[in-house]
Amino acid sequence: MDQRVMKVVWGIIVILLGIFLLLLTTDVLKLNISTSWLFSFLFLLAFVFFIGMYVSMKQQQFWPLIPGVIMLGLALLIAGEAIGLTGTIGAGIFILFIGLSFLLVFIFHPSNWWAVIPAGMVGSVSLLIFFENILGVGLMLMGMGLTFVALYIILLGTEDKHWWPLIPGSILVFMGLLFLFFGPSEFGNYVLPIALIIIGIILILPGLKKSGTTS
Repeated sequence: MDQRVMKVVWGIIVILLGIFLLLLTTDVLKLNISTSWLFSFLFLLAFVFFIGMYVSMKQQQFWPLIPGVIMLGLALLIAGEAIGLTGTIGAGIFILFIGLSFLLVFIFHPSNWWAVIPAGMVGSVSLLIFFENILGVGLMLMGMGLTFVALYIILLGTEDKHWWPLIPGSILVFMGLLFLFFGPSEFGNYVLPIALIIIGIILILPGLKKSGTTS
């Protein structure tokens, strides 16, 4: 569909939605609808709007993906509260969707490798919200560290090859494993020694590559 036609269609939809809300707020139209479900539906429409905008732009612009997926996360958060899904689960899902929005930017637009960083960082924070204890802290730090390791691997396939992501990545993974090792979980008892060996190998690899090229 032509981009101009899409703008007209979406304009009509927005106008009709505004008229509908005006009728509700002025009590001209009375519906027994839960406020939570109403706002959940509105955020769902916002999600459809931004995704429609992304498609109408022929996927040449990535930015509609971010507010679009976040609107979907808000819709699920409010709908979850409406069905009694309270506590940190809903908040964790919403934070996870924020990270997912940046992850989709990288998946559909790989040249924007920077999106991996907010995707991994925000997604890792959701782990802390889900678990709410020292296990969550350890998993969050590990997730952040693995984000930088993933960034290093991604950059190997581009012209912008950098080894610096291994520094914060190794430190964060190590700190995360320490929390798991000294926490109530026995997970770290088995993973920490192996992880230290792997981190050491990762740190050695850039030096071996440099020495191999100079000889």
